[in-house]
Amino acid sequence: MKVRLCILVLLIGTTAWAQPDLSHYRDIEKVRLYRDHKKVSLWYLTPPSPAIARRADKTPAYNLALYRYLGRKGTGDTGAFWTKALLTVGIDRPRAANITSRIRKALRRSGVQSPRLRSMPVTATSVKLNFADQQQSWQQGVRWQGGGLVLALTPHLAQILWQAAAAGQTQVHLVIEETLAGVRLIDKQWQAEQTAQSWTIAVTLDMQQFPGHFQKTDLGGRMVRGYTGIDVFCFDFVEGLDADLYAKIVQIAIPTAGRDLVETITFKDTGDYRGRIEFKLAKDLNQPYRVRITQVYKDGQQTVGPWQQRQGEAMLDVTAYREDEEER
Repeated sequence: MKVRLCILVLLIGTTAWAQPDLSHYRDIEKVRLYRDHKKVSLWYLTPPSPAIARRADKTPAYNLALYRYLGRKGTGDTGAFWTKALLTVGIDRPRAANITSRIRKALRRSGVQSPRLRSMPVTATSVKLNFADQQQSWQQGVRWQGGGLVLALTPHLAQILWQAAAAGQTQVHLVIEETLAGVRLIDKQWQAEQTAQSWTIAVTLDMQQFPGHFQKTDLGGRMVRGYTGIDVFCFDFVEGLDADLYAKIVQIAIPTAGRDLVETITFKDTGDYRGRIEFKLAKDLNQPYRVRITQVYKDGQQTVGPWQQRQGEAMLDVTAYREDEEER
């Protein structure tokens, strides 16, 4: 055990000793590189620029979805009405093909022998998605590889954004800032320093060119017969309604001969707000079905709700809305 500990300490010390010199950099192939403060052949690549991701059909990876709910007597919320809007934007951070080999060749041409490349250390990343006075933001202690961003909008701003998208206007911006770690030679001593790089990306929502990226949905939609699945929506994590909630498990039971057929779907913070339960046989929606919700919390506890009867709903919202949210 003592031998392993000594080896680990030695490796950590060697890694920490290699650090980028923030005063010595080059721009090659549109990539900024910092040289190591001791090893002239070692260079650090800064993270690649972000860009709007592309779907499988090559269209921009954004989506604007509006949802409307009207209460019903069968669910005990007659007269209730609310609208929701979610803007989703996908971000990718690819490097150009063969970029590292081209950078090595450029370094060799400039006199660097046997150049080696590493990724630039990133100590913090800030990501912000802005629309009007709405903002979704978070920070993390490492570089951000990209992914999907979801911004929940108020009904008023949702209507403004929908109209702006119909007119082909740009009103959404993504701001990414990363803090890069290194050292500088100050008074003949190497001292820890930081520098930052940032990008601002405009997201153009074009409803005329990409109509399939925009949806309006009535969650109270009804069908009479032959429906074999139910779309389930859970906005708890998107809206941050309960910081202690880890997962929400939804069970739906439809009547069949002998016993009910039960299907389950689980929502988490890291997953989608929308899911679908498919049943293995057709069902007449004039017959009621039952729903049970189990909430799992981050401390391991869980609460199992009662079975509730629903009828004729092609779409089901299981969000635990606050009273002030329901009154909007």
